[in-house]
Amino acid sequence: MRITLVTETFFPAVDGTTTTVKAVVDRLVDTGHDVQLIAPGPGLTTYRGCPVVRIRPLDKPGGQVRDALAAFRPDLVHVTSPATVGRKALKHAHRLGIATLVVEQSATLSGVTADRTLVTSRWMLGRDAHLWAPGVDTAAFTPALRDTWLHDRWSRARSLPKPLVVVGYVGSLRNRHDVRRLVELSRVPGIRPVIVGDGPQRSWLEARLPGAKFTGTLSTGDLTAVLPAFDLLVHPGERETCCHALREAGASGVPVVAPRSGGAPDVVRHLETGLLYDETHRHGLRDAVHALAADNSRALLGERGRALASRSWIEAVDELVTYHYRPLMTRTTTVG
Repeated sequence: MRITLVTETFFPAVDGTTTTVKAVVDRLVDTGHDVQLIAPGPGLTTYRGCPVVRIRPLDKPGGQVRDALAAFRPDLVHVTSPATVGRKALKHAHRLGIATLVVEQSATLSGVTADRTLVTSRWMLGRDAHLWAPGVDTAAFTPALRDTWLHDRWSRARSLPKPLVVVGYVGSLRNRHDVRRLVELSRVPGIRPVIVGDGPQRSWLEARLPGAKFTGTLSTGDLTAVLPAFDLLVHPGERETCCHALREAGASGVPVVAPRSGGAPDVVRHLETGLLYDETHRHGLRDAVHALAADNSRALLGERGRALASRSWIEAVDELVTYHYRPLMTRTTTVG
């Protein structure tokens, strides 16, 4: 098949959308499909031999997207969380008679029309939407890459009789992830918060978490070593969709603390791979982290999380092709 993937972010960006798009492209290329990417510029113009059409920000995007689709002549246009570029791609794909599929990864659904719409978490399901769960790279995210030196460096506390429990967060430091709730970590004794990521709320959090380590944004390669060094991962987002960080923590053998809302209940099994707290409770996050940090058997939850991290990206993308791409193309061919 000839597939055009349209995304609002791609390399060099490090975010959930890029994680998903990269995984889809990798599997499509490995299985012999021809792939074109369309993304805002600037950035690399090829990825694994596939052309990446960069939409120039100062020019009107519609004509650029139209010309890219007309030149490549795809069988299917797959758009991730459509905004400016994605909406133009859907518009011109419809005009050209090309089948369209949208994968919504944003908590604020775009409301666009496509031949098929997929969502990545159960709470997002609505009329005419199908569930498609992301995968996780269990070869990259594994307890085998735990860096004990890094863990010991973070857990060291000269004035305390025992090491601190390393409590990590991975993600953008933006309000949409409810990151201000991380300030509750300041009232949990015996822990070292490690905040991986950047965003507008970083300075606010730094002022209120004086004992925390802020690393900034890390590449995927660095994250595969950092994440297993945590004793537990906390994520306060109440409207999460793909939950990549939670999936990667499970694959890394790290127990998770997350709210009972959004996508977390799809990924975290309460009292089996982590704790799900009541987000409406004022101190829900604090109490859950305190309980898990004080539990000497918490590593067992991490081991269970690793055992259950069985949905690979290969399985996820093969499902995407078999149950979503091919039926759309069959229908388009029949209609044509």
